[in-house]
Amino acid sequence: MAYLLDTHVFLWMAADTARLSDRVRKIVARKDNPLYLSAASGWEIGLLRRLGRLDLPDEPGRFVPEAMQRLDVTPLSIGFPTAIAAAELPLIHRDPFDRLLIAEAARGKMTILTKDRKFSEYGVPVLW
Repeated sequence: MAYLLDTHVFLWMAADTARLSDRVRKIVARKDNPLYLSAASGWEIGLLRRLGRLDLPDEPGRFVPEAMQRLDVTPLSIGFPTAIAAAELPLIHRDPFDRLLIAEAARGKMTILTKDRKFSEYGVPVLW
């Protein structure tokens, strides 16, 4: 099974694994579980840092790829079909970054690792 990381899950994997649930901690520890991070999360991390809402030990352009490599996380690009699918989702969740993740998970048949309960209202598999 492939797993798509919500932005907070990726950040907690990189800096504070104690904030992850036991279930998620076990999933990400297994090397045979493919983990993916959306380009939307990279965009969100950069934006949050620029707005002063996120402290990072380095610039996002270095921190994100280095953490992805260290954590064995594969980048996932946002394609045009995913962007359109995100725009067409019902307005249950209004966060554009999260809507992209939901569309990516649905299109790629992935399970989203997230603490956000609203994701499951879209019918995508969610674990926390």
